[in-house]
Amino acid sequence: MRREDERKGLRGYSSQKKEIEDFNHFIENNGLLDIPAMGKKYTWFKTNGTAKSKLDRCMVSDEWLQIWPASKQYVQPRTVSDHCALVLKAWEKDWDPKLFRSFDVWLMEPDFKLMVKSKWDSYHVQGDSMSILKDKMKLLKADLKVWNRNTFGYLETSKKRIVSTIEELDAKDENDALDGIGNLRRMELFSQLGLVDKKLDSIYRQKARVNWSKYGDTNSKFFHSAIRWRRLKNEVKGVEIDSQWCEEPEVVRREAKLLFENRFKATKDYGVTLGSVEFKSLSMEVSRKMITDFTEEEVRDAVWQCGGSKSPGPDIFNFNFIKKCWDVLKTDLMEAAKFFQATGSFPKGCNASFIALVPKVRDPSSLEHFRPISLVGAIYKVITKVLSIRMK
Repeated sequence: MRREDERKGLRGYSSQKKEIEDFNHFIENNGLLDIPAMGKKYTWFKTNGTAKSKLDRCMVSDEWLQIWPASKQYVQPRTVSDHCALVLKAWEKDWDPKLFRSFDVWLMEPDFKLMVKSKWDSYHVQGDSMSILKDKMKLLKADLKVWNRNTFGYLETSKKRIVSTIEELDAKDENDALDGIGNLRRMELFSQLGLVDKKLDSIYRQKARVNWSKYGDTNSKFFHSAIRWRRLKNEVKGVEIDSQWCEEPEVVRREAKLLFENRFKATKDYGVTLGSVEFKSLSMEVSRKMITDFTEEEVRDAVWQCGGSKSPGPDIFNFNFIKKCWDVLKTDLMEAAKFFQATGSFPKGCNASFIALVPKVRDPSSLEHFRPISLVGAIYKVITKVLSIRMK
């Protein structure tokens, strides 16, 4: 076993602590990955039912996951044996379209800000100031998707082409057939290769979400592994519905929707009474400050206090993008903030969010093992940040 929670009804953890530590060191030293298990939590059962544990597991190497990234192990029903059989499958379901998000590597392009300003100024939309900002961001999202595909969509291909050309020039150099122009060309290619590597490294870092190594050395292999492992751990692979394991996306979506609709449904009886509780109150002077007009300085400070690479909502924009393009966006952003302050509401679509299910336990098997988090858009984040700073 690997952890204390992998058994029930057996000797205490301390009696086998050394063996468990040795086993985990063996797994780590050999670069093995204990891929998620579907179905039962335990794989061995004592005949009289007084004890159970997880003694069987499929482990794979990182190279395995490069070829079969959707690998999962399925714990089969127990029959005459006291062990459950395991089936290893690399079965990938089509859950939904891949989401498009802003990348920090965009900010490395010299003409990026000019391109964004040119696109932003070309949009002419009607409506209230917050809806205008939302619609402009929606149009910019579509244009950036095309620009990203043309500029960064072929970085791996570009790297292979550059390396191949350098090898050809090296071969000429070995035969003393490389002239001065060829040598300059090779130097230029090395410069291009360094820039491409830097861009790829930025993309891998952001996808891997390994914050402790944000400013460390380039390690593309490590980041690739981190991305694969993160996706393997966090993805919803399926759930148990009426004691039956189900991986059909439509069925799982429907059950998840029903569960959380019921959980967050408002009722008339809230079960909370305040009675004669006395609350502290603000002075009139402080109360007036709470409702003064938003200033550009406090909105800017709120933006700069937000984490730059945090997961964006449906609008795709993270705060690194907003900071980089602040001069372009600030006028429309301030108008949207003033609209909210005047009306106290968000027009439809301006506060749309993604609901993501985050596993609460290792190898989740039911929807109860997930907690929902909300990924809100940039407009919502900025305004709520300003308000929270004022309240603080």
